Amino acid sequence: MSKKKDNLPNPFNEQPIGEFLKSIDSFFQDAFRNFHFGTAFPVHQYETNNNYIIEAQLPGIKKEQIILDIYGNQIRISVQNAEVIEEKNDIQHSFRSTRSYHKAERIVLLPFHVSEREVKASYRDGLLKIVVPNKKRTIEIE
Repeated sequence: MSKKKDNLPNPFNEQPIGEFLKSIDSFFQDAFRNFHFGTAFPVHQYETNNNYIIEAQLPGIKKEQIILDIYGNQIRISVQNAEVIEEKNDIQHSFRSTRSYHKAERIVLLPFHVSEREVKASYRDGLLKIVVPNKKRTIEIE
């Protein structure tokens, strides 16, 4: 038996409730489009004959907000920002306090173990540059 197309129910997105749900979806997609959660900053890695270089783009971040940790063959780049804004109005007898905390981090895996003494890091114009001596050795095959 064949069914007529006229007897089929309308797809959900064509029903009146579908338009309402689409508007809710677009609200949340637009509202959170510019938010960055967790590991939001870009990291670029490359190697030369002598060094393994890691660059992290951190525009608007102060050097004091950056923390570098080394664990074996991993380098963790953390950015922390805590801000407290307090406004006091003696005329209206009001006090307002706003607190915000943001933390983002990236972990970079290296192909070899590294010690703190070997790593050099610099931060200029929003670019963190980490230079690690390249310990990669090529083995000659006989």
